[in-house]
Amino acid sequence: MSKTSKTQSQRNRNIHRVSGLSAATLIMQFQRSGAKAPSYSFRESQNRYNAHKSVNKAKITFSTSNPSDAQSGIDSIMNQKGKRTIYKETVGSFGAYIFTIDKTQLSSIADELKNVGSVVSQVEQVDTSLVNLDYDSESARLASYEKEQADLDLVRFPSDAQNRRKETLHALIQQSRSNLDKLRDADNVLLYLTVSPVKNRLSILAVIKAWSIRYFSWLGIFTVAAVLIYFGAKLLMFFLALMGVKGFSTTGMGSYTYGGSYSNYGGLFHRLWKKNRKVKRIYKDKDSSKDEEESK
Repeated sequence: MSKTSKTQSQRNRNIHRVSGLSAATLIMQFQRSGAKAPSYSFRESQNRYNAHKSVNKAKITFSTSNPSDAQSGIDSIMNQKGKRTIYKETVGSFGAYIFTIDKTQLSSIADELKNVGSVVSQVEQVDTSLVNLDYDSESARLASYEKEQADLDLVRFPSDAQNRRKETLHALIQQSRSNLDKLRDADNVLLYLTVSPVKNRLSILAVIKAWSIRYFSWLGIFTVAAVLIYFGAKLLMFFLALMGVKGFSTTGMGSYTYGGSYSNYGGLFHRLWKKNRKVKRIYKDKDSSKDEEESK
């Protein structure tokens, strides 16, 4: 492979690395932006609303772009038109309210809420089990159950049948009293109101445009950083070559080579030391000839 093709291949790899790093940074930003989105669970308030018995029920789901004004407006509605507050909770831009109102006020409350936001949904419910009940007839039925129970309580030694009847009467009395409580509120509505902030709904093109701008911004940042690191490394190699460190060369500065052995780094100092050292040579043949002459 020629030097030009090698250089082009290295550039392509660098471009792919910078592009991949930009994409990874964009994905991390997207995940963090999703994780930071505020949320609230209406589970507890929903359970309370379902458990509370009432002839008339209504649920209004409300959203607003100005939660503080909406919460203030709901507090004003509860104080002016609410008859009994059962549950109230506000967390940040979210809120859950359960209170009773006169059923003639339901439409006007919905209109007031529309002034500070939008009504997403409105559901009204009626307890059909109480439709055929009358307050007076239910009161007479309760009085009859209580009288019968009082008569059985006077029996000193009740039979098993009388004891079973007393248990049945106790359940019937509790049910009748609950029905009367509901019938007293027949003209009222148990209102369950939830408030949520309006979600920003951007078009697909707007989302693509916004994230494309972020991607190319990060691509530019990482490209500049890569160029600075590249020329910084080149400059460091140049200074190392000027200092005489073996393995670096100032010729072309296109690349550098590593000698592959730690002994190369001490090569320069070894040559300088060897140049200034005096060497004494001993010749074995010459020494042996001198010894022969002295023996003669």
